[in-house]
Amino acid sequence: MSKFKKMKKFSLDESIENSKFDFCKNLKWFLIAPAVIILVGIILLSTVGFNLGIDFTGGSNMTIYIDSEGAYTSETFDIDKDLGKIKNKINLVLKEFDLKVTTVQKTTIDNIDLGISGGDAVIVKYQNGKNLKTDDIEEINEKIRLGLLKAFGYAGQDALDINEVENSDLVTNGGVTTASASAELMMKSFIALLVAVVIILVYVAFRFEVTSGLAAILALFHDILVTASVLLICRIQINVAFIAALITILGYSINNTIIIFDRMRDELKLARNAGKKINNVEIANRSIRSTMMRSVLTTITTFVMIFMITVIGVADIREFAFPIMVGILSGFYSSVFMTPGLWAIAYRPRKRKKSLQNDTKNSKKPSEAMEGESEVEVLA
Repeated sequence: MSKFKKMKKFSLDESIENSKFDFCKNLKWFLIAPAVIILVGIILLSTVGFNLGIDFTGGSNMTIYIDSEGAYTSETFDIDKDLGKIKNKINLVLKEFDLKVTTVQKTTIDNIDLGISGGDAVIVKYQNGKNLKTDDIEEINEKIRLGLLKAFGYAGQDALDINEVENSDLVTNGGVTTASASAELMMKSFIALLVAVVIILVYVAFRFEVTSGLAAILALFHDILVTASVLLICRIQINVAFIAALITILGYSINNTIIIFDRMRDELKLARNAGKKINNVEIANRSIRSTMMRSVLTTITTFVMIFMITVIGVADIREFAFPIMVGILSGFYSSVFMTPGLWAIAYRPRKRKKSLQNDTKNSKKPSEAMEGESEVEVLA
């Protein structure tokens, strides 16, 4: 025999499943961190508000052709090397009208007539001036367009050449979004969010029971509030993509929660079939431990992909990806550390039908019947 004992292979999955950590007992501590984040978010919302983008405040966008060869302009730019310089020129033009750039996004354009294929261009987005009518905005935008033409080297050309550039779509005036249209868009977005929450509540309540549905909805509100608070703290700009991100977060978070609820339902069935006392806390803890690694691995793989999109993506993609990145972490936290604990506090087993209870009592001795009445024990 070897004097060295064979070491047992370490298994993180088994270690978690066999651990004695009480998730439900420590629920109050798990609530502190999100409560602080949400409180800071509420303070910022009441003081400075969200950093709303042009989708919600009203704004305009223009596409500007960046001539790198001097064929149409007196000044040339390399869009990759001179992007900072390009942004500065745009900011100087907008500053004359008391406006500032919201987004500068690299793009390409094609123009067969002028022999341009995959030409470099930038999309400039900026918020409109406050309390302006559409006609006034369009008049200002025309001045901005001419200012941008001069800033990018069109100053030396006569009006005919400038009009040729405009008509050839090398410089185009994009859509104008007014404040009233933005208010309507915001209302529709939040209605869509509310409908999504209601549908999820109905689905979870139907698949499991009402207590699980309410616990899941509380967790979803937690995810929304934490994500919104983080965006408030980081001053991330919010556009329609944010609403789409929230709905995506709801779907991801409820998926994690349902995995744990499925396990809890199985544990309840096993306890009932075996005639054991139902201990909410024990069932919740056992369900969390048995599904923990699945939740962790799903969260990590999804988070890494969204993180890469956030890092290397363009501005519009980041506006969508960053909230999802925050929501993934928030959804994992609420699904594992909060929802099962809330369920354990609120869940009450359904009472058996009277006929079944009478049959049970008749088939047992009085002492056994007394024990049967206390068969179900619920720990909050």
